[in-house]
Amino acid sequence: MMRTLTKIRMRTLTKALMHTLAVACLVPVAVPALAAASSSATFGNLVVTLTDLDTGDGIAPSLSFGFNGASFVASETQGSGDVFDSQIFYNYAPRQDGLLTGATQTAWSSSLATVATADSLAGFTAMSAQGVAHSGLDGWGTYRSLATGAVPQNAFTLSANTQVTFSVLADMHVTTTMGYNLAADMGEFASSQVLLNLFGNVDGVDQFDVEERYLDAYFEVLDDNSTTGVTDSWSGELSVSFTNASMNDASGIFQAFVQTEGYSAIWDGVTPMPGSGTGVSPVPEPGTYAMLLGGLALLGAVARRRHNG
Repeated sequence: MMRTLTKIRMRTLTKALMHTLAVACLVPVAVPALAAASSSATFGNLVVTLTDLDTGDGIAPSLSFGFNGASFVASETQGSGDVFDSQIFYNYAPRQDGLLTGATQTAWSSSLATVATADSLAGFTAMSAQGVAHSGLDGWGTYRSLATGAVPQNAFTLSANTQVTFSVLADMHVTTTMGYNLAADMGEFASSQVLLNLFGNVDGVDQFDVEERYLDAYFEVLDDNSTTGVTDSWSGELSVSFTNASMNDASGIFQAFVQTEGYSAIWDGVTPMPGSGTGVSPVPEPGTYAMLLGGLALLGAVARRRHNG
């Protein structure tokens, strides 16, 4: 007889809040007039479920920590204009209940990675990675961002006759605006990737379960042989499971990450940017950064409220 015994809903943001945060934290992604290429990837609403595969064996389902790596964020940007600028930021955090953030910016690009860390098997309650690269007549940029709950992984021990399932809500977006500059022979690119990976061994037999989604955006060629940018998005639930049907404890590892990458192209001076009429501003207005900081403050306030509660 099989019975779902426990659903552990990690202290997470709701899907609606994560969507609000994604918009607030990186406004240029939602405003094509400021962006030539952009992408975002978000994990939220993490749930860990233990299922008792044999309710008559007298064994209570359990999941215990083993070796657990530190949460990690990475942010990289480059800008190529009158001068070349390159910014790199990496940061690790031990198990805690707080926000880990990494951000970089050049005149032509910016990226942001965040992990709402947790002293738990998963190592996180939510995470996001976002980036944007701008275009101008004399400049272009690149970005990359990565957020993960643990480096290199989280290890666990699962009780006999028990199944563990990790599920999370994912949200992904990719956009290019100009697509390709024929005169400069330069194209735009944006990608978004999310992954859950669960691996374990039961009585000498390996088990693997991987859920991954990947989006990318380049350009489309129209009937008149001109080019335009493209937009794509995906949202839904990812879920991975590990089943220990033996009478002994079994060990496994769990990994999760979100990442984005992209680059822009020198603006052709002709292709209208959506909402801008004729061109694109290389650097967002000060109000954009105020909203970005406001989004981070929102997440921090929610984390403190959960902690105090």
